[in-house]
Amino acid sequence: MVISTQAIDCGGKSISNTLIVDPHGKDKAFTTIQDAINSVKSNNDQWVKIHIKAGSYLEKPHIPVEKPCIILEGEGSQNTIISFSDHNGTNGGTADSATFTSSPPNVIVTGITFRNPYRDGPALAARIYGDKSFLYNSSFLGYQDTLFDANGRHYIKNCYIEGEIDFIFGAGQSYYEDCKINALGRYPNLPGFVTAQGRDSADDPGGFVFEGGSITGNGKVNLGRAWRPYSRVIFHKTYFSSIITPQGWDAWNSLGKESTITYGEVECEGPGADTSKRVPWMKKLSSSEMEQFSFASFINKDRWVDNLPTIS
Repeated sequence: MVISTQAIDCGGKSISNTLIVDPHGKDKAFTTIQDAINSVKSNNDQWVKIHIKAGSYLEKPHIPVEKPCIILEGEGSQNTIISFSDHNGTNGGTADSATFTSSPPNVIVTGITFRNPYRDGPALAARIYGDKSFLYNSSFLGYQDTLFDANGRHYIKNCYIEGEIDFIFGAGQSYYEDCKINALGRYPNLPGFVTAQGRDSADDPGGFVFEGGSITGNGKVNLGRAWRPYSRVIFHKTYFSSIITPQGWDAWNSLGKESTITYGEVECEGPGADTSKRVPWMKKLSSSEMEQFSFASFINKDRWVDNLPTIS
């Protein structure tokens, strides 16, 4: 996967063109999401909105790296549903199983459900590679590896994310605000993992910050395990139901090297928020230390979010 490292501003808050996708092809609309994406010019530098009408779409749309500045707008996550059953091994690997792939910087997604119904191994609902990506009012449904939060700064707001094993994973530098996380608990005696964050080094800016929101579901689930040695995940003012395991976290690949992991829970609430039996290496973060994980400091220092078009 080729990743673009240079994010642009897409001409500010103005939308230059709107394309329509309709599964019935009414009014000369595109009938597939991919056809609409393909029609956007390469090296696009102005916001183009692709409005996806209500319906069920059985496809694997991919926004290629040479087509930034695209808005995918559904008609609500209960109404616009993109679904495809693919899995590790079908087409060359876990990442390629994704129902939706966004490769370029400057992408907005709103009002859509992305679903991968496969349940017997890694199977992605979405993978997000590009810097300055905004996911809003959308749902991501899967079981293992649901949302591949791969690289770059991502703002995920008011989204619903469902799974059981490492279902939010990757090396992204991402801020999850008021998201509802649902752990499926398929195997009650085998706790799953909400996150598997892959930060590589002490100077890697990556990490997952969860502001508000909730974790509910069935069975038991750990908050995260360390996919890579400097894994970093922070929960702030999040509601934890009783499904959270007492230990909360797992060192996984960093067993014996836990000092490099940054896992923290600050001002969380609910029956699963008792930290008295958490792993001893969980970080105790002060108010001043939490400042680096604020929205402004963590992903919006250059105020890119403030320059996005208004999304209803």
